[in-house]
Formats: sequence, structure tokens, C-alpha cells
Amino acid sequence: MIESELKRALHPHLRKETLKVALSGYLGAGFRRAVLGVTDRRVLLVKSSYWSVSDKGLLWADPLDEVALGNRPRELHMSGAYTGNTYVRIRRADGSTFRLNPRTNFIGGGDGTRRSVETLYSSVKGRF
Repeated sequence: MIESELKRALHPHLRKETLKVALSGYLGAGFRRAVLGVTDRRVLLVKSSYWSVSDKGLLWADPLDEVALGNRPRELHMSGAYTGNTYVRIRRADGSTFRLNPRTNFIGGGDGTRRSVETLYSSVKGRF
């Protein structure tokens, strides 16, 4: 996936702020796709089509200092091998939580998923 596609999906929802991180991910059990953006002030989640990255509307945007990530992401292993799926719990400003699997592609790509998780954790400082 090309980073410019992610930025294009987030761009209409930015308010004179600097985009620090743009990630594609799957929500819940993996049946919905979204683009997560972290700016210098907010965290945004934009609904996307499943097979390609496109802006299908802003799901939410919360202040960066009111969003927190679970203490530890959970990697999914099958028969001892990493599947490329890592689940991150995210708590929004209103206290609700959801699970994001920040995959860079649909099949394989475990290293890309791990890089995405590291980037997300370095950008959002809050933990729960």
C-alpha cells in the first residue's frame, strides 16, 4: 500500500494540522477497513473501502492527549508462527474502546505490521 493513498484518504479531514502517522487497519474481526491518522493535535479514524484505500467518511476524531493505547499489542500466532496479525486496543476520548489490526496488506507482511504497530505506539503516548 502506498503512503500517498493513506494521506489522500485523511486529507479532507485535517484542520491546518501536521499529519505524523497514516496507517491502514482492519477493525474488530477484520470485516471493516479504516485509515488511522495521528496529527500533532488529533487522532482520526476514516472509514475506507475493504479492498482499496479510499475515504468513505470520518468515523471520529479525538484530541491526541485523550486517546490511549493498550499497554501491549497482541500478536496472533498459529502453530508457533506469527500470522502477521497484531491487535491494538485503542481507548477514545469518550472512554469507549475498539480493536485495530494495523496490517499493511491482506496476506502476509508480518514485518510491515510490526513496523506499523511500533510507529503507532511511538506517536500516541497515552496507555491504559
